[in-house]
Amino acid sequence: MIEFGVFGGGSWATALVKILTDNKITVNWYLRRAKQANAIQETGSNPDYLNFVHLDTQYIRCSSDKQTVARKSPVILFAVPSGQLANLLEDFDAAWINGKIVLNSIKGTVGDQHEIPSAFISTQLGIPEKLQGILAGPCHAEEIGHRKKTYLTVAAPDVEVQQLLRGCFVSDYIEVRLANDIAGIEYAAIYKNVVGLVCGMAKGLHYGDNFLAVLVANALQELKDVLQQMGRSSELLNSSYAGDLLVTAYSAHSRNRSFGEMIGRGYSVDKAKGAMQMVAEGYRATRGLYQLTKELPCQLPILQTAYRVLFKYMPVLTEFKLLEQKLK
Repeated sequence: MIEFGVFGGGSWATALVKILTDNKITVNWYLRRAKQANAIQETGSNPDYLNFVHLDTQYIRCSSDKQTVARKSPVILFAVPSGQLANLLEDFDAAWINGKIVLNSIKGTVGDQHEIPSAFISTQLGIPEKLQGILAGPCHAEEIGHRKKTYLTVAAPDVEVQQLLRGCFVSDYIEVRLANDIAGIEYAAIYKNVVGLVCGMAKGLHYGDNFLAVLVANALQELKDVLQQMGRSSELLNSSYAGDLLVTAYSAHSRNRSFGEMIGRGYSVDKAKGAMQMVAEGYRATRGLYQLTKELPCQLPILQTAYRVLFKYMPVLTEFKLLEQKLK
């Protein structure tokens, strides 16, 4: 039976480990902190994230040694926040994973060049295109933890890799959709976090559902424009693209929505960041996507609103009054 090497100890990584171990797949799980690794191995529960989820420890091998996890595992899965990926790979030897499938489920830009995760990993570790893949939503880790019906997307250029990965994740509560547009789905995953953040701002400012519907409809058009300008798929109306945006915009589970709501209620950016117990990827995603798209010949007022509030420290209500006039 195939084994996975999972790198990441947060709620999303925990949810993915649950899916794999529910399917009786052995997971070699890298956790940076030995205390967390020991607790999971001893109790079958992650004490820091999704601690209500029971994990079958007979299929889990926790370790704080990157090399051990990487060498043991035919499939490597990176599931860390985008801001941690560069540090994770800093002393990561490409020889450890030579010839292995490398899957990432990271939703944000990486490094000073604001690269999408698949491109950054490929550059750092020299992964051939046919061995690359991504795992995307639409979903929230909390609902996977409760075994609620969920649809995942596996994107990979190689059809055999797609089918192998699908077989590892599909279950009675998980459906898996297959795709080959790695970069397009990654851009959509990055942008949806920005949208979730802006929807949270709207809620914090006491805008209602009527406004939110217009905001999300405009966000879908912005995403379509970005994907077209990037030369990616414009087939937006499926779960791999629009689905992830919608669940982040509307769900109470969305960290980005919660972060944005605090901003809308008057928290400073720094105070809101300090109040979050988990990473809100939309903060970094806003800056990264803004830098990637600022020269594109398309109008992106929702992204620009998020950027001006978060990084230019403009008053959120003032920016939303301007945004009202730009929505269609």
